[in-house]
Amino acid sequence: MNRLQAAVLACAAVAAAVTAGAGQAATKPPVRLTPLTSVQFPDRAFILASTNGAPLAGSGIQVREGGTDVHKLSVVPASDTLSRTFGVVLVIDTSNSMRGAPIENAMAAARAFEAGSASVQALGLVTFNKTVRVVVRPTTDRAATTAALRHQPPLADKTHLWDGVGSAVDLLRQAKIAAGSVVVLTDGRDIGSRLSSEQVTAKAQAAGVRIFAVGLRSDQFQPEALRALGQETNGGYAEAASPAALKAIYGTLSQQLAREYIVRYRSQLGPGRPVRVAVAVSGNPGVVTWRYVTPIPDSVAPFHRSLLDRFVSSPVSVALMALLAACFAWFAVSLVMRPRRSTVRARVGEFVNPGNGTITGTDAESLKVRERLMGHVLLTAERAFQRAPWWERFKEELEIGEFPIRPVPLAALTVASSVALAFFGLVSPVLVLLAAIPPVVVHASYKTKLRKRRALFEEQLPHNLNALSSSLRAGHSFVGGLQQVLAEAQEPSYSELRRAVSDEQLGVPIEDALLRVAARMDSQDLEQIALVASLQREAGGNTAEVLDVVVDGIRERFKLRRLVKALTAQGRLARWILVGLPIAVAAWIALVNPHYLAPLLYTTAGQVLLVLSVSMVSAGFFVIKRITSIDL
Repeated sequence: MNRLQAAVLACAAVAAAVTAGAGQAATKPPVRLTPLTSVQFPDRAFILASTNGAPLAGSGIQVREGGTDVHKLSVVPASDTLSRTFGVVLVIDTSNSMRGAPIENAMAAARAFEAGSASVQALGLVTFNKTVRVVVRPTTDRAATTAALRHQPPLADKTHLWDGVGSAVDLLRQAKIAAGSVVVLTDGRDIGSRLSSEQVTAKAQAAGVRIFAVGLRSDQFQPEALRALGQETNGGYAEAASPAALKAIYGTLSQQLAREYIVRYRSQLGPGRPVRVAVAVSGNPGVVTWRYVTPIPDSVAPFHRSLLDRFVSSPVSVALMALLAACFAWFAVSLVMRPRRSTVRARVGEFVNPGNGTITGTDAESLKVRERLMGHVLLTAERAFQRAPWWERFKEELEIGEFPIRPVPLAALTVASSVALAFFGLVSPVLVLLAAIPPVVVHASYKTKLRKRRALFEEQLPHNLNALSSSLRAGHSFVGGLQQVLAEAQEPSYSELRRAVSDEQLGVPIEDALLRVAARMDSQDLEQIALVASLQREAGGNTAEVLDVVVDGIRERFKLRRLVKALTAQGRLARWILVGLPIAVAAWIALVNPHYLAPLLYTTAGQVLLVLSVSMVSAGFFVIKRITSIDL
């Protein structure tokens, strides 16, 4: 009796399973229709797939749109499409709960899926646990996918399920796969994902990606979210009672995706109309439908800017206008300041009228007008600059350093160049900083010539003092000894010491004249010589011996300066590397990838960071300069 009861119960269970399967088969449509979002209206394209595993006949497919048969219908099987038309990304759970048989069967199922897929179908692989790892991007290179599926991926804690699916959708979109699908396998619920199931669903729907979810039963398994994800993305859901059942599920999925068709046609319906698309397949009962509303095009024709308008509004035109303005300012100022070339008539007139050597006629009048005009311009510009407290010191330093450009033209050109470069601020506000380049360059140029002239004077000073000491021992006076030094002195010592001798001849005490020269040359050693001259004039004494002591001190100081300069060479070089390295890297990036620096120039956050970085680099430059500048 017990055996009979068991047999009856088994038959009842089988009958119930058959009845349930028949009910599911009755409610589930045999064909599924999925639109391709990458196709723009009036062109329409759908993926036609069988849901019961039965193959479809491409020749027996009929499409009706709005109650009218569609003509010029294109039906292409998946195996005959281009390599980037169909694509699948396998997403596999690699959390610690998959250890052992689950992960081994999952990888075996993935290999079975690869074996059953079409050769033109792109395959990719993504694993997820606490991190999402892209193992293989969608590719038709079977060698790459086979190598990736040969090894078992590493396991870790947590289950970032939704992040893994979202990453797979992004891979399909980046690879420009027209008909993309994601097959995701997990044995648990999501733990720690940044994305939610709703966000992943919206992302997949926007990209036109179908998601086929496969659930592996476990203690923490929750199939509701996976089932909803498959339904809302027009994919599907399958559940494996044991790890061994995964291979059969994946094999069925690969065959199903390999037997799909792409149906294409051009719609003849007008804009703004609700449309019902009905697809009938021979051998399958009923029809499968899809409803949509034809889009309404813009009533206004698209506006296309002319080439001139695009050039005028582009940053290139602003930069070009700024450069032209700078060139025009330079040309205008140099034209006014440049001396007039003598004409043939003027050169011949010098020989014809050698008595006074003057130019007569219209050339003389035009030259006088030009000189008056240039004098008026120079006088007006100098009056404007004289209000600045730095003007007198600026003129004196240019004169001492023998800079080739006079103070007024140099200042005018610097101001004009700064104003012209300020126009680059129309491209990006941060580029207004370019206006500071001309003053910095001019200041560095004349300061460099000034330092070189003063340094050369200091180097010549010990030799000149030895000559002065020898003259004093020969019986000459202090001023007479200076005159003897001038006979052998070189520039700039000749000019500066001659200035002191000339002042003395005009009645200025020799010590005061030497102090003026010491101030011009910024020479503390020459100040000591002025003090020696004052003592010699008031109290007498052996000045030659004092000069020998001063010369020995100067030479020892030179040795110490050279030692300090050698020790601080690395720091001084680091100062220029600090400034030059960011500029060189930015220039190279702009040359290799011009759009890479766009966020830094055209966004508020980027401009703030750029100004901050320039300020920090400038501060570092001046701090290193102060550290390495040691006065002796």
